[in-house]
Amino acid sequence: MIDLKIDLKKENKDFFNTVYKDMLEQFPKTELKSFENFMNLLSTDKYRLYSAWAENTAVGYFILFVDCEQKTLWLDYIAVLKKYHSRGYGHKIFEKLKKYFAKDFNGIYLEVEKPDETNINTIRRIKFYESMSAKKLDIKYFYPNENGALPMDLYFLPFNRDKVPQKEEIINTIQKVFCSIHSDFKGLDKILAQIN
Repeated sequence: MIDLKIDLKKENKDFFNTVYKDMLEQFPKTELKSFENFMNLLSTDKYRLYSAWAENTAVGYFILFVDCEQKTLWLDYIAVLKKYHSRGYGHKIFEKLKKYFAKDFNGIYLEVEKPDETNINTIRRIKFYESMSAKKLDIKYFYPNENGALPMDLYFLPFNRDKVPQKEEIINTIQKVFCSIHSDFKGLDKILAQIN
């Protein structure tokens, strides 16, 4: 594990140009929104872009949906820039994220691919989130994408204690997230009806 200090910085839309190029390389096309859609979302206060810095160099980023009413966050994207992979930055960024937001928020939701033995990255990601104390929620969850609805697991990473939201709070947050982040998606009501 590297012993570097990570700093977080709330970014504006200008920084997103760099981020979007990286996202196109690191995320499946089915998980990405259009550049224009991202820019519209980043114009709101509920959708926020942060950069992660080590030794005056941007090494990663994450994008959150902020639910001030429920005092929770929703991680839409997180990545270590490709040239900084395998240096322990992912763990450091998560640790800093938890400390940075713990004063004002109870925790963060994480959408996680179902475990797939043929894709070691799915297993690695789950182990990583669980090592950070994320809890798998007892809910049937689907991610809306251009192919319809992708079954995924939903996790919650508590910041201050091991308390996870109640089912009603979870559904309420999902509805807010979907109506904001996925508002351009057709068939959203059908997907929301499957989540329970």
